[in-house]
Amino acid sequence: MLPTPLSRRLLAACLPALALLSSCGDGDPAAVIASARTTAPQTAGAEACMDCHAEVVQSYARTGMARALGPIEPGELEGFGELAAGDSGYHYGFLASPDGRQFVLTETHEDHPAHALAAQAVMGIGAGELDRSIAVLHGASTYFAPIEVLTVDGGRRLALAPGEMMQPGGRLGFPITAECLGCHTDNLPAPDYPLDLLPDPRSWSPRGISCAGCHGTQAELDAHVSWQESDLVGGAAPGRVDPLLRLGGLQRHERLSVCARCHLQGDARLVLEDGVLGPPPVGGDLLESRALFVAAEPTDEVGFVSQVERLVASACFLESQLDCATCHDPHQSLHEPGPAARVRASCLDCHQATPAAPDATTCSRDHAADADFPHANRAATLAEGPVDCVACHMPLTGVFDVADVLIHDHHIRRDGSNARPPSTPDELRFAESASGDWRRFTWPDQPRPEHVDELGLWMLAFASAGHAERAATLVDEPAGETAESLAMYHHVRASLLESLGRHEEAAADYLAALERDPDLAPSVINLGLLMVRTDKADEAEALLTRLLERYPRASGALRNRALARSQLGDSSGALTDLEAAFTLTPDPDLARALASALRQAGQLERAREFARIATQLDPTGSD
Repeated sequence: MLPTPLSRRLLAACLPALALLSSCGDGDPAAVIASARTTAPQTAGAEACMDCHAEVVQSYARTGMARALGPIEPGELEGFGELAAGDSGYHYGFLASPDGRQFVLTETHEDHPAHALAAQAVMGIGAGELDRSIAVLHGASTYFAPIEVLTVDGGRRLALAPGEMMQPGGRLGFPITAECLGCHTDNLPAPDYPLDLLPDPRSWSPRGISCAGCHGTQAELDAHVSWQESDLVGGAAPGRVDPLLRLGGLQRHERLSVCARCHLQGDARLVLEDGVLGPPPVGGDLLESRALFVAAEPTDEVGFVSQVERLVASACFLESQLDCATCHDPHQSLHEPGPAARVRASCLDCHQATPAAPDATTCSRDHAADADFPHANRAATLAEGPVDCVACHMPLTGVFDVADVLIHDHHIRRDGSNARPPSTPDELRFAESASGDWRRFTWPDQPRPEHVDELGLWMLAFASAGHAERAATLVDEPAGETAESLAMYHHVRASLLESLGRHEEAAADYLAALERDPDLAPSVINLGLLMVRTDKADEAEALLTRLLERYPRASGALRNRALARSQLGDSSGALTDLEAAFTLTPDPDLARALASALRQAGQLERAREFARIATQLDPTGSD
């Protein structure tokens, strides 16, 4: 795509600004990541397994899991044009740099011709077999772009990202953290704060899920390779066992837990361990380390990663030893004919053909001729060509949280009562039960976890999903042993108490959170602001300074320390902190605050510059 005059202006005006705002080390971060590009298929860190398992690794490299995260490929974002974000007035597109090695997200506004912003695209999230989200750099942090790329009907096109579709004009409102990346790679970047910082590309590059994602930690895989090498030459120590996890030796709910770590999202998902990011290690029960909340009354509406939740409600699951691997080989791509046919045929492994229905095609044709059979018209359309059990008993259906994407409903119905033409919902939402009417997810054939009814966990779940009023009703209820032990419980309870005006209790709970996890930066930042509001600015400044010594890019700490310094009469220090915070997080409200502070300091020219920047960042906002 040749640059238009507007495109050329965007490249000239925005790329230097992005380089200025980035603080991720020497060199352009997108260029460093681009230098590590690989084309699909990806071995995704499985090189050490090639010597003994070359065929499996080569097959796995073509799967969506192996390609679930990666750098932007050459040409990947070219030729799409622009897309309007509903009635918000914003238009988005992707633009290639002259050398074709970098791409930027472009943003314009139809009512403000002078508005033109761009943000560098730094990596793609998802294999691109259905959709691929794009991570962009804004300041020092990464956000989901408001547009993504769909692969539908044999072609690729732009679509609004789910968040932008639900709230047009949300723009860069969804930060990307390690928790977001945890289901797309087992090679998470080193922990830092804020959690949405772009990882240092000199020490980390995006890649998909490796063998370690399902077979053990990377250290266990490395130990397995060493053990195997020693064993092959007769040097293994007597009695020493292979350290690799044997999935076949796990109980069914533990095998399901391997997949459920990423294919059981729920409406709220709590980590029951302090300081842990990403999915838990394989080999145990997911529900021992995660609390999952799903809709109390399931419907036929399906979420994008609802497979395990739907499967365990099926008679096939409840009356057999069915698990994910019964039908799926995770080392093979379902977008290849052979593996797809195997999955389609797997029903007949348990449901043998009978004289009345020698194969799935005859079954559907019999149903098509039966006017009393549910959804006979649907069956009749299928009868025109090769079909299978899945078509009626696990039909393709749209999902409520991603636009224009169809997946198979994994709630298998004996009577085919969920058979329906593929369709997508008219309106997207993130939660299956947007009202928060939930139940705790439990394995139907296992004892319920002891903490399943703890009110403290329910409080956390409500708060995490935006139901602050419901969460606030539980702040004075007994938390329960598991919740009480969590730093995050006390952090969230403190923030709720603060919103209720109970400042002393809130401060005590922030301190309780920090006793359990001294590295919980959000508690320090919130406590610092609370201290400012309760005339303890000197204590706040000291507290926040200690945090910034550990995490110098914590923009929230810089903002709150600026307030403390202003209250202490240190206007110069306050301005320094605000400008540093703005460099990390270019926010229009922060630009307006800077403009106001600079006017008060008599720096009128710089004040006008930040007022201009605020308008550029938010053309529809107030001055």
